[in-house]
Amino acid sequence: MKKVINSKFEKNVLEVPFIMKKGRNGFVAECVDLNIVTQGLTLKETRKNVAEAIKLHLKSANELGILGDELEKLGVVKKKNKLEVLPRELENIPVEIPA
Repeated sequence: MKKVINSKFEKNVLEVPFIMKKGRNGFVAECVDLNIVTQGLTLKETRKNVAEAIKLHLKSANELGILGDELEKLGVVKKKNKLEVLPRELENIPVEIPA
């Protein structure tokens, strides 16, 4: 997790993983951890859309009092009043495709 400091506030910034796929009429982005799916005509538009969707999801979670639960899905835990990102690895497993 990065800390970003602007002129007024210090903010925590978390890099949230998502999957980008080419669709029929553009691109589809999916944040599997938060069950968010969005789309766009271009890669740039799709990245912008997924960032906005994740930001709105986390804002709503904060307003509902469940932000901690949603951050935990992303591997973020609170230790000693500080947010800490747990190490995560993306793994693949071979699966036979039926003929």
